[in-house]
Amino acid sequence: MMVDIDNVLVSLGMGRYQFTGCVLFGVMLMYSNISPFTYVFTAGDLKYRCEIPECDSTDLTKQIYEPEWLRFTTPYRDDGKQPRKCLRYAALSGPVNGMRCAASEFNETIIETCTDRWVFEEPENTIGTEFGLMCEENKWKLSMVGSVNNFGQFIGIPISGIVADKFGRKFTLVFCAVTSAAICIFQSFSFNYSMFLFLELLSSIISSGIYSITFILAMESILPNQRVLYYSILESFLPIGAMLVALIASQVKDWRLLLQLSNFPGLLFISYFWLTEESMRWLETQGKHDKVINTLKNIANTNKKPMPELPHDTQTKKLDDVDETNDDISNSNIFKDIIRSPTIFWRMIRCSLVWIAATLVYYGLTINATDIAGNKYMNFAMASFIEIPSCLLYYLIMEKMSRKSSLSSTFILTAVTCVLYNVTPDELHWLKLSLYMVGKLAIAIAFSIVYMLTAEIFPTQLRATMVSMCSMIGRIGSMLAPQTTLLAQFFGGNVTMIVFCATSILGAAITTTLPESKNIKLPDTIDEAERIGIDDSTKPEKNGISNENFV
Repeated sequence: MMVDIDNVLVSLGMGRYQFTGCVLFGVMLMYSNISPFTYVFTAGDLKYRCEIPECDSTDLTKQIYEPEWLRFTTPYRDDGKQPRKCLRYAALSGPVNGMRCAASEFNETIIETCTDRWVFEEPENTIGTEFGLMCEENKWKLSMVGSVNNFGQFIGIPISGIVADKFGRKFTLVFCAVTSAAICIFQSFSFNYSMFLFLELLSSIISSGIYSITFILAMESILPNQRVLYYSILESFLPIGAMLVALIASQVKDWRLLLQLSNFPGLLFISYFWLTEESMRWLETQGKHDKVINTLKNIANTNKKPMPELPHDTQTKKLDDVDETNDDISNSNIFKDIIRSPTIFWRMIRCSLVWIAATLVYYGLTINATDIAGNKYMNFAMASFIEIPSCLLYYLIMEKMSRKSSLSSTFILTAVTCVLYNVTPDELHWLKLSLYMVGKLAIAIAFSIVYMLTAEIFPTQLRATMVSMCSMIGRIGSMLAPQTTLLAQFFGGNVTMIVFCATSILGAAITTTLPESKNIKLPDTIDEAERIGIDDSTKPEKNGISNENFV
């Protein structure tokens, strides 16, 4: 006899089991957001200038980053906001410790390079200061760490999916969490740049699957009509991980300690072998029906609900209604189907471009938050915290607006705030910071909408492949995002925000070419997907069609 697991979950209701799972998986999601952002501080570009022996005090504690005499001793960047890191004007005579600190004592037509003595705005030990990656010409090596981190995620996401399908969700989750934590701790003992960069890539590859696998496990034990709320709560844990990175970095100000302190708790996730259950979906596909029944019994006991009486020979049904014959479709046939349909192929291209725009601006605004005037740790933490209210606003916007208009509007709002940020005077620091945070809020909402829109405009037999492919291609944007920190160095401070503005506008424009998908019946075949927005049978109904079962 067969039993529908979803029906059993309905009878067992929501209770202590789901609450405990929410906390456990929330903590895991929080940790999953540590690895993608530690490089912002371990490889961060600091503010410093050449030490000027003719003017600077011999007492290091009394040296000031921007004293009043700096402009006649040190050339500034083209935008005039910050001094050059490794350049100074030649002195007309030798240093006498501040006794000859006058404009007449320096020749501004002769510029010299300093290579070993600097004055920092705030003392901090990064891989730049320790591995000799100082001065503007080495900044690309620092930003390369972020690109390597995102490239690792590009590689690791599909690999983790394959491992999870073969060895189970729980094993893969625990393995990725514990192993990536161990690698990051080992990375803290790196003795050169090459070793650090290799371990950054390796840890990113392994940790990249934690996010998606955690959600798969979490959603297994939730009633279908509660999954949207549960998703919102879990999503709120994610930015806390990035906020913790900023908190730890602000206290230790040492890249080795930051890696050790932020990743040591990851070793404790070995306990999830005993604290969490294996995915019932995966167990069912492996024919382990008895273990599925045992999991359901555990839910009943924890929630203090009676377990429905089941015959001794009970087996479980699939947790969804996807035809089993779809499992026999090879990847080569899937790609042939995509190429044979020009509509689907070009829709995939346009959707991927929207993903690139969303990831570039989202990660770009997150990373560049440390360059805003003020406390860089607080600015980064605020840019992460703003994602928590975005989880609520996302669903409110999706309820009130269509998919295309909501995505286009959030892209446009991001572009507008980028322009306003540039034209706002630096003296109005809090206004500039507020505009920056509104832009980050808008692009965070857009990022969430992209997931939903992508899933709704492709047919069932291609849906998983298309979402994965668009997500992977979208990683091009996140790989480029760390490089945007170089733009200010070569083209001025306003160029970075101009790039984000232009990218957002481009994303909004491409979005208008995609079909509307709100409240439509999810397409099962390529033919149905091609008719979205054309055939009346696929257009949104006034009362709406529930897509709840898709979650």
